[in-house]
Amino acid sequence: MKKLYTAVALASLALCAVFFAPSVGGQALNVSYGPTGLQQLSYGGVTLEDTSRYSADTFHIWHLKMTDLQGNPVSGPQYGWGESNNGKSWDPGAHRWTYNFIWGSISVQYVASGSQLNVITTETNLASSGVILAGASVYPMALHFPTLPANFNDASYPQLSYTTTAPGVVVANYGTGETVAVTPDATKPLYSGFWPSGDPNAYSALISSTTPDNLATFQPHFDRPVQPGQTDTFTVSYRFAAAGTSSLTLASDAYANYGQTFPSELNWTDRRPLGTIYLASSPTSGPANVPNGFPNNPRRYFNDGNASDFDVRTAAGLQSFQNRILQRAQQNVTNLQALGAQGAIVWDLEGEQYPQATTYVCSPDQVASVAPEIDSVITDTSSPYSGQRLDDAYFKILTSAGFRVGVCVRPQHFAIAADGTATQTVLGNLSDVRTELARKIQYAHDRWGATLFYVDSSVDGNGGTLDPVLFQQLHEQFPDSLLIPEESTPRHYAYTAPFQTFLFHADTGTDPAVRAMYPSAFSNILINDVAAATLAASRATLTASVKAGDTLMGHADYPDPNNATIVAMEQDAGRGAPVVAPPTPTPTPVTPTPT
Repeated sequence: MKKLYTAVALASLALCAVFFAPSVGGQALNVSYGPTGLQQLSYGGVTLEDTSRYSADTFHIWHLKMTDLQGNPVSGPQYGWGESNNGKSWDPGAHRWTYNFIWGSISVQYVASGSQLNVITTETNLASSGVILAGASVYPMALHFPTLPANFNDASYPQLSYTTTAPGVVVANYGTGETVAVTPDATKPLYSGFWPSGDPNAYSALISSTTPDNLATFQPHFDRPVQPGQTDTFTVSYRFAAAGTSSLTLASDAYANYGQTFPSELNWTDRRPLGTIYLASSPTSGPANVPNGFPNNPRRYFNDGNASDFDVRTAAGLQSFQNRILQRAQQNVTNLQALGAQGAIVWDLEGEQYPQATTYVCSPDQVASVAPEIDSVITDTSSPYSGQRLDDAYFKILTSAGFRVGVCVRPQHFAIAADGTATQTVLGNLSDVRTELARKIQYAHDRWGATLFYVDSSVDGNGGTLDPVLFQQLHEQFPDSLLIPEESTPRHYAYTAPFQTFLFHADTGTDPAVRAMYPSAFSNILINDVAAATLAASRATLTASVKAGDTLMGHADYPDPNNATIVAMEQDAGRGAPVVAPPTPTPTPVTPTPT
């Protein structure tokens, strides 16, 4: 059988045009063509594509999406399946496939140069077609990697880029080499990358101008329509290099073009630390959406269920609670000064009456109805804040000390039902989400001068990260404010400074690929409560991130020992403020960072 295969292969190769190109480092890309298109591809002596061995790997066009001129789906022969057509042909001289349809054509050309193979797709819609080509899924080749690429994690998952949220760059590092699928142009959306073929470690290269079949609902879904009488041409470049070669080198054009197409609009030069403030503590158990507040303290401020400390249901108890909140504000100021912070974000102004996933209300415009005690009028006539609302006085203490203030906001809508249960309702469209967030931001911005906004649970109903266009619109509406989304994509850095957590995810800073697009991009990295040994092990990495422009986040509720390390890292990075001796810890119960 082996001899028969070799004979067949040699006979086939006799009909092939062979491309050979040396590459940097002495390795070479070899591409062979035959009567059915691209037949064999190898790099550095490793064969990745061989249609004489894997006949199913030959070129094909899969899903088509067509609509009428009003946008209604069109089905039928040649409208939904690329292999149903008026005829297809391979041009061996130009290395080009052409598929003809009753409505137009799709051609795909291979152009090899150096250590890269460019695949150029041209979609043409005839002026008389009467339909719109919403897009097509093209499979120009398949690659059989010797091992599962190190960064793919699961062989059943597609590895795709979406140019709506990030540059079109997908790296496949298979140990003895590396293949990078690159979409240099970001002006129109396009899917590209690698789709599992079913064989171990094998992936079909995919280029699609419409949503691929069976794409997860939480991934971006889009089309790239071609109107009657129009032609659309786009290139995906497959670049080969030694394993571990940086994508910043192999795809520098894609990163540069992306930054030019979606330029940064954020101009936030203050990178000093941010304080985190938790006024309450969430229930540790209990059925979802069942109130778990204390009788004396329904919103669990200070995690205090002792009615002897205060009881907000009585006038005297409410006054005690008010005084304690004002004392906490002064403590926050002291801790922020020791941290050398620019400001602080209050995660739970409305308390934490409910268990997950409604713990954080993050709706400052509802504070009076959700947590009336924090919005109550200060009754202590000896207080300099007598007659003011408690939350106003709280934030005034911080801002008067020179600190920015901020709150948590959520894209979901918080509501309390008649039975006392609470919900965070996911809104159905981007316009409603923007209205929800803008209302909350506007309220806190106008009432307390808030300019720092942590956007909690920044996902849609499918679990997908909220469209960066939403944050672009919010940034343009509130240009003096910093938006910190919990979930983000690279494009979010053009308008926000996304959240990272060293505490829970071991995040240590902004990806260099992001700074290749946006040199002034930065992240906000949560350090709270991490073990001292863990922090020490990553101190050098975090310090480098600070030096590169990232912002660290530490406790402002109490003098967390990690805060001294944050100050030291700031100084080591060359931007730290003079050290202020941290205050002596008080016996007040500590509020850990909630998960």
